[in-house]
Amino acid sequence: MTNHHVILRHCPTYDVQRIRTIVREGMEAMDLRPRGRVLIKPNVVAAGEYFPNAYTRPEFMEGVLLGISDRKIEPLTELAIGERCGITVPTRYSFKEAGYYRLAERYSELVLHCFEEVPQVEIPLYHQGRLRDAFFTPEPVAKADFFVNCPKFKAHPWTTVTFSLKNYIGIQDDRHRLIDHDHKLNEKVADLQYIVQPQLIAIDAVTAGEGRMLTPIPFDLGMVVLGNNQVAFDSVCCHIIGIDPMTVDHIRLAHERGFGPVDLSEIQISGDLSLDDAR
Repeated sequence: MTNHHVILRHCPTYDVQRIRTIVREGMEAMDLRPRGRVLIKPNVVAAGEYFPNAYTRPEFMEGVLLGISDRKIEPLTELAIGERCGITVPTRYSFKEAGYYRLAERYSELVLHCFEEVPQVEIPLYHQGRLRDAFFTPEPVAKADFFVNCPKFKAHPWTTVTFSLKNYIGIQDDRHRLIDHDHKLNEKVADLQYIVQPQLIAIDAVTAGEGRMLTPIPFDLGMVVLGNNQVAFDSVCCHIIGIDPMTVDHIRLAHERGFGPVDLSEIQISGDLSLDDAR
């Protein structure tokens, strides 16, 4: 049995308790226990009245928080959400517009990290074909013991899709985010994978977005997708919407560098939805 697991669950609404159960059961199926410093990375590129479908919803995040807490055995050193939203806007503002501060008020143990406000740690790179010799990433990312990636299921005009791999653009501060954020963006996304790999991925696919990354056209996908490998995860998400993952450059590059499989025969797919159902 493959260790690359993707779980497809039906979730028609942002029901916090349903999402909690889905996350807890998914972690049980993948034998995951949170430990130490737990950092959850959502997609909050933009939020608020004009960007209602651009970000990971707070109800989804609350369900993830509760599901993680249900699976802990020992007290956590830290339970945190961290992000750098789209540049020129303070992450504090996007967190406020996304409802994350209201979430933190209800859970006193929850810490919110605005990645442009914390120390940055240099991560050297050694692989062939790298764009740079090092990256800088926020200290909470570098120190995380249990990293959770919580992207939003969206299309992207430059990278085709923005699922788990692409969500790593938000693990850099302003000084480094725009470097190679151009025609080399897919290569940069692949390079960012050398910083950290998540123990858990949970994507907000209840209401997905198509067309644009900031103001996507919403469509009701009605799903939560969980996984433990980003390449496998993104490959399955591509198949859900009829895209060959090998035509998405950052997925192809990450696969070619050994970060995970794209062949469905090498991925364990389970849940209350089949891949055909999800399509």
